[in-house]
Amino acid sequence: MKVMVNAISAKTGGIVTYTNNLMRSFSERNVNATFAISQDFPLDIDVPVIRLSADRMRPVHRVIWEQTVWRRIVAKHQPDILFSSANFGLLASPVPQVLLVREGGLFDPFYLTNIAPSLSVWAIFQRIARRKLIIASARSSQAVITPTDAMKELLIFWADNLNNNVQKNQYGTIAKFFDSPPRLRKWKEDGVLKLLYISAYYPHKQPGLLSEAIALLNEQGIPCHLTLTMDLDAIKNSQVGHKDYFLLNKGVERGHISLIGNVPYEELPDIYKNHDLFLFPSLSETFGHPLAEAMGLGLPIIASDTPVHREVCKDAALYFSPLLASDIVRQIHLLDENETLRNSMVANGQNNILEDFQWDSHVDRLLDIFSDTIKKAKS
Repeated sequence: MKVMVNAISAKTGGIVTYTNNLMRSFSERNVNATFAISQDFPLDIDVPVIRLSADRMRPVHRVIWEQTVWRRIVAKHQPDILFSSANFGLLASPVPQVLLVREGGLFDPFYLTNIAPSLSVWAIFQRIARRKLIIASARSSQAVITPTDAMKELLIFWADNLNNNVQKNQYGTIAKFFDSPPRLRKWKEDGVLKLLYISAYYPHKQPGLLSEAIALLNEQGIPCHLTLTMDLDAIKNSQVGHKDYFLLNKGVERGHISLIGNVPYEELPDIYKNHDLFLFPSLSETFGHPLAEAMGLGLPIIASDTPVHREVCKDAALYFSPLLASDIVRQIHLLDENETLRNSMVANGQNNILEDFQWDSHVDRLLDIFSDTIKKAKS
């Protein structure tokens, strides 16, 4: 089986982690795969790649390039299967195509109500165009994958004729990075509640909401400190990051918050294990890799109350009303006062990982989908 993976859009965050992990797994399994990636993609392993500059193009030019030049590149390489791993695929692909849809905000009513109206007119137009192109890509694919049932339902809500062509293949955690000794830190062992949020910055990630919650907790006599894997200057320079920058900067000035920027994947386990509690206030996700990582490494979780988060975490997390800092504070008080609840959540999270979120199982299912798609195309 000859596979071509379109990962040109992978630049930051979960999609880069996913692509590097996929490269590693395909290499270990001797899968004949070539990855199309951007010029700036941080390659962690020596695998066959094609570096392209499409991610630097304007959106309209990018669409035209993908449907013409990229189509010719795919046709020239003649793979048995094209895996378009980031939402957009070829229309009338020259080879069988499997599409991974991983952008929930374009389809999520809660996101569209609470985040989208704050964007510029041009950004709103782009959002509508992106949604239409994703749906067209899905209709042009032999198989469509989502990482959660909640994302599958959102996609089908917007395009119900895809109902029989969409299937879930949940992600997982990499064993060699996360099968490490259990977390040794005791709850607030140094007198400070150490909170962690692993994420790249987008407005729907709501880091400013956490800054408000941290300020309230310290005022109420619970010393706490929040670490984020975001960059304050990048948020400041973002067109939509002004409120988050203001709130986070206040937290930094008060000594309540540290922003450490992007962290190499292999360093994440130690960061998780040096904290007491994982917070995840994002308004819209298709999966949420850090939730699985936090469960695997033994951290209790407080997450915004969304269908995806409940599907992934189940009873390994407490959930808060997504727009209320005071509700985050309420749930942290509840955890702080109840050791039995904390221990139960940790045990539940680790069971979730063992039962549902093994990376090798995700890759097994993915390769099975490729094989089935190829067979159907030949029949």
